[in-house]
Amino acid sequence: MVIQAAEMLEVPVVGTFIGRDKDKSTTANFEEFAKVWPPLVKFAREHHVKVAIENCPMIFSMDEWPGGNNLATAPAIWRKMWEIIPDDNFGLNLDPSHLVWQMIDYIRVVKEFKDRIFHVHAKDLHIDREGLYQNGILSLGMGWQIPRLPGRGDIEWNKFLPALSAAGYNYVVSIEHEDRDYEKTEDLVKAGFLLARDALRPYIK
Repeated sequence: MVIQAAEMLEVPVVGTFIGRDKDKSTTANFEEFAKVWPPLVKFAREHHVKVAIENCPMIFSMDEWPGGNNLATAPAIWRKMWEIIPDDNFGLNLDPSHLVWQMIDYIRVVKEFKDRIFHVHAKDLHIDREGLYQNGILSLGMGWQIPRLPGRGDIEWNKFLPALSAAGYNYVVSIEHEDRDYEKTEDLVKAGFLLARDALRPYIK
């Protein structure tokens, strides 16, 4: 339905998640992926729509631990996805914030996967070093990954956005408004969008 609606509205990209059974191994999840996803991507191609998979691990609470609810989290997994489904209408909705707390180089990701980046989220992330000290990396971000609006976290937008431009990306950079300091009222939400816009504006033509 969403793919057909996108075609009717002449929207070229649909964003979604792969999904994952958090209690199963990556290998077991790929077995399900190979059954479920090829016909979906084929259907999208037939309707002239690209499918962009977000790289969020979907692990923010203990009930999502240990595997998270999304398979497509890191470069090795993306390569395996495209080995199974090599279609050129199957790519990424790239959110650099989810790479930060996984200690993945988001500039290298842009350079290596430039042909597979179909959509970009502008969301920042702050690593709370005290929370990291208390909980450790095996907590998989819980207790120390803090979503922020662009300009309020650890991402170097002055490097990330020019890297996208250099890689030939010329599509949407969508502000993902996820910052508890700017969520309590409508005025705060609006102020958050303006803050993010102003942080990104110098690097977007």
